[in-house]
Amino acid sequence: MVKDIVLNQVKYLLPDRLRNNIHPRLLHAFCIGSPKSGTTSFAAIFDQNYRASHEPDRVDMIKVINTHYQNIISDQQYIDWLIKRDKRIWLDIESTGFLGYRPDLLYRAYPDSKYILTIREPLSWMDSMMNHTINYPPTSEDVIAMWHEIFFQEKLNPFSEKDRVLKQHKVYSIEAYLKYWSQSFQSIVNTFPEDKLLVMKTEDIKSKPELVADFLDVSTSTLNLGDGHKNVAPEKYNLLSLVSDEYIEEMLEVHCRSSITRLKNEFGIDFQVN
Repeated sequence: MVKDIVLNQVKYLLPDRLRNNIHPRLLHAFCIGSPKSGTTSFAAIFDQNYRASHEPDRVDMIKVINTHYQNIISDQQYIDWLIKRDKRIWLDIESTGFLGYRPDLLYRAYPDSKYILTIREPLSWMDSMMNHTINYPPTSEDVIAMWHEIFFQEKLNPFSEKDRVLKQHKVYSIEAYLKYWSQSFQSIVNTFPEDKLLVMKTEDIKSKPELVADFLDVSTSTLNLGDGHKNVAPEKYNLLSLVSDEYIEEMLEVHCRSSITRLKNEFGIDFQVN
């Protein structure tokens, strides 16, 4: 155990060829779906036969992302950190929604890797994310406050009169969640070339494992499909029921319609959101 810890800490110092000889990778891929889009389940299907992890070094990662977001470090310094970190953790599969923060810089760090975007129907995702916001509030941990600020930008997305009722539950506005859902999708699909990116629905992680297997050129027999859904919310609140359907549909049209159309036309994913 101690030997493994020491090896992990110095692995980034080794020349690439020596590192590969000591511990060759079977593949190199990232699942960069948003939090609550199945990233935990995605890592789990690889955990038996591959070096796979969900949100490794989460605290350190969010802190470094925040320093870049605050313009304390440059793009190149962030890229250099990504490369050094990758050589240290040395995974076959990393499933981390936080890496969707700046997909352009991620791609510059790993241009030869493959990327999977898991995506969930926006209303289902927003409901789940609200549950998560309540169950794991920003006040519970410094890094949670950091990534909430980066992703949801509360000050730029205030409540309207039509969803102000949500404020008392200490979640964000409908606009904040839906803007993030759409902008995250658009920034990722605009970054990676077609042969480097697989876009798939959250529910297809387990129901259509051949999509992942074919994309990564692995056998479905190496995937662990036995476990159920991972990272289920400990408590659900159904907060969307407090907001009128008309307002939610309006926000969907404004912020998500172009992304929903693009998902259907370019990736064959039809969420059938009214």
